[in-house]
Amino acid sequence: MSGQAGNGAAARGGLLPGLAWGLGGVVVWSGSFVLTRLGVKSTLTAYDIIALRYGVGAILLLPVLLKHGLALDRLGWRGLLMLVAGGGAPYALVSAIGMTYAPASQAGALIPGMMTVMVAILGVLLWRDRPPGQAWWGAGAILVGSLMIGWWSSQPGQGPGHVAFVFAALLWAGYVLILRRARLPALHAASLSAILSAAAYLPVYLLFLPNHLTTAPLADIALQAGYQGVLTTVFGLLAFNRAVALLGAAAGASLSALIPVITMALAALLLAEIPQPHDVAAAFLIALGVVLLTASRPKAPRA
Repeated sequence: MSGQAGNGAAARGGLLPGLAWGLGGVVVWSGSFVLTRLGVKSTLTAYDIIALRYGVGAILLLPVLLKHGLALDRLGWRGLLMLVAGGGAPYALVSAIGMTYAPASQAGALIPGMMTVMVAILGVLLWRDRPPGQAWWGAGAILVGSLMIGWWSSQPGQGPGHVAFVFAALLWAGYVLILRRARLPALHAASLSAILSAAAYLPVYLLFLPNHLTTAPLADIALQAGYQGVLTTVFGLLAFNRAVALLGAAAGASLSALIPVITMALAALLLAEIPQPHDVAAAFLIALGVVLLTASRPKAPRA
C-alpha cells in the first residue's frame, strides 16, 4: 500500500479520477467487513471465508509473484513473516473471528482507527519520527472514539470481538510498517500475502478446521469468493494505489477515514445493524482522527 507520486499529482488533472479510485477502494474495504459479518452469521465459518479469500486471491495473483519473487532482499525473512501476518490469513482470520462476537460497524471503526494510531506510535519508537501536535490530537480522537465503542457501545458478549479487532489492528500496523520500509508495490505485496497465506493455511484448513463449503449454498460461496478473493484482495489495493498516484500520498491515504462511516452505513443497510447515536459519534471521531494523523504523517525514512 505504498505510492510514489507526490501531492502535485492532483494538480495535473487527476482529482476526479483519483477520488473515484479512492472511494471505490474504501467502499470495497468497508464492504469486506460487512460481507465477512454476513458470512459468519449465516452458513459459513470464519475459516471458510479465509479459505475462499486467499484461495481465490492466490490464483489471481500467482503471475505477479512468479514475475517479482519473494523480495527477500528488501524484506528479509522476518519482514516477510510480518507482511504475511498483517496482510494475509492471520489478520483476516482474527478479524473474522472478532465479527462472530461484535458488529461489522465496530470492526470497521476499531481496526482502521487503532491501526493508524499504532503506526504513528511505532514510527516514533522505531524511527524517531516527530509528528506535529495535530497528529496527537488525531490519535486522541481515535482513542476516545475507540473507547466509546469498547465501553459505551458494547453489549454483553462483544468483548472478545473488540479484543480481536485491536489485535487485528496490530497485525495490520506491522504490515504497513514493513511496506513503508521496503517500499514494495501494492500488488507485489498482495501477491506475497495471498499466496503464502494460501500455502500455509489451506492444508491446515482442509485437514483440521471446520469446513462448511460442502454444505453451504453455492450462492453464499460464490459471493464470498468473488468479493473477498477478487474485490478485496486485488481491486481494493489497486484502487488505493491509483488514488495515491493521482491525489498524492497524504490525500489518497486520508480517504481511509471514510471506512468507519461507510461500514456503518452498509451494516445498517445490509445487516440491519442500526447504529445508536453514540456509535455514529464514535465513528466520526475516529474518521476525524485518521484525517489528522494522515495529513501530518512524516515522510518515510530512506531504506
